[in-house]
Amino acid sequence: MNPKTSKQYKLKPCLDSKASYKAGATFEELIAKYGFKREEILRLAGNESTIGASPKAIDAAQRAASSSNFYDEPQSSELINALEKSFAEDISMQELGIVVGNGMDRIIEQILNLFCEKGDSIVNFSPSFDFYSFAALREGLKILDLGRDTENFYPNLEGLKEKIYQHQEETSSQVKIIFICSPNNPTGTLVQREDLEELAKFCEQENIVLFIDHAYIEFTDRKTNDFRELISEYPNTVIGYTFSKVYGLAGYRVGYALLHKELQELYLKYNTPFLCAKPSLKAAKAALEDKEHLQKIIDNNNQEKPYLVDSLTKLGYFCYPSHANFLLFQIPESKKLNADDLLEILKSKGIILRKAHSVSEKSIRVTIGQRHENLRLIEALTSID
Repeated sequence: MNPKTSKQYKLKPCLDSKASYKAGATFEELIAKYGFKREEILRLAGNESTIGASPKAIDAAQRAASSSNFYDEPQSSELINALEKSFAEDISMQELGIVVGNGMDRIIEQILNLFCEKGDSIVNFSPSFDFYSFAALREGLKILDLGRDTENFYPNLEGLKEKIYQHQEETSSQVKIIFICSPNNPTGTLVQREDLEELAKFCEQENIVLFIDHAYIEFTDRKTNDFRELISEYPNTVIGYTFSKVYGLAGYRVGYALLHKELQELYLKYNTPFLCAKPSLKAAKAALEDKEHLQKIIDNNNQEKPYLVDSLTKLGYFCYPSHANFLLFQIPESKKLNADDLLEILKSKGIILRKAHSVSEKSIRVTIGQRHENLRLIEALTSID
């Protein structure tokens, strides 16, 4: 029997030789390679909550599962109403609206679809969340990467206007969206309020969308660092949030965004309905309402972050300041290992971390776990020469 001929599919040109988005190592990978049981594996790679979701969220999802043969509300109105009520505790929602998506990734894709045509550009500040550039390249867009300084990874905002004007003149490509992550993944860096407001003002003048990624904002002082009030004055601003991190619902894939009501109407008009599964929506609403469980996760992060920084530092690793639920650390030159080497050794011990490939070959990102998990990681690192 002749083997099947490999078919050469004709993909759209913008996909040629573009790297795919690479997720981190999985439980299944270590189970297959090293024979671990799932409960023996410590995964500190995806910035997930190792404490887990609220029991109330799990219960809500289970109760919703029995009616999942029917679609939920087309635009997830029940969850949106709950989110609007939560936001209204701090700001006026009169001019603001909320949209929900299958993870913040889907919201980013929809914003790209609404505003960008092939050949347009986005602005990014790497190292940052890889998905901004990946999603843009997939749509045939250009990337103007303005980078970050090498000392504390603050985004290079100086001369931004001139750099954008120069890029547009040289490439005949219009910048349509600026993506900025605060706290930034994978560095944990916060952007100062005055800088973001100046950026929002510029975007409003130039009719550019400013997408602020606040995936980790709950791990900071939200009254100081959540820039939700910018939207009323600068309607081109969109702020993305997620239930994947502090709420412990990564596997449920629920993201949401705060935006101006006029933009919300356009977003929903051209959006695909039924983007989130019913159990996911019910779980997210229950998690939002369980303030006690939310605080438990935040308290653990506040307690364990200084412990993990101190422990890694004593072993010779350099930790960058972080305002999120993860740390970026650097392997010292004295250790003749790069990130790939160290990660593979840790995998053999049942521990999964994440290489920060966009930073350097010696950079690793680690989720801040619970004390017993952090102890296990430090013990493993101590045993490595």
